[in-house]
Amino acid sequence: MKAADSVLKMPRRLPYKRGPLEMTAVLDIILLLLIFFLLNSTFVLQPGIFVDPPRSPFEAGARANAIMVTVVMRERTRPGGATEAEPLIFYRDELQTLEEIRAALGELPGGRGSRPVVINADQNVPLGLVTEIMEAAMLNDLSVVIGTQPESPDARLR
Repeated sequence: MKAADSVLKMPRRLPYKRGPLEMTAVLDIILLLLIFFLLNSTFVLQPGIFVDPPRSPFEAGARANAIMVTVVMRERTRPGGATEAEPLIFYRDELQTLEEIRAALGELPGGRGSRPVVINADQNVPLGLVTEIMEAAMLNDLSVVIGTQPESPDARLR
């Protein structure tokens, strides 16, 4: 006789007793998973430049990896108390001059399939400045998109 054949199985007479489910271990696992996903997720930071672009009924958007050029008008107080509006140009969330924008756009790879340049400008920015930025991008064979915001629902009823 082998050793495995000599093992006797005894029938169980008492039923298993189940106690209440321990929630401490379950909560520990849930909290660990929450911390894991929070630490491994990426957060998209929105730039802190407020722009009031013109309104348009068309809702076409640029790709997510577009190159953003932001142009805003800010009031500047001159000596003597007079105020005048001056345009500020931001590229990669840094204040740039028009010449620096031309140089930066000239260094980008152009051609078919390149990332589009989105010009996000205030309504009251001079059209000539927007055109100069657009020309700088187009000279490097980059596509250009002008950023707008959707019309209000009241304007569509007119």
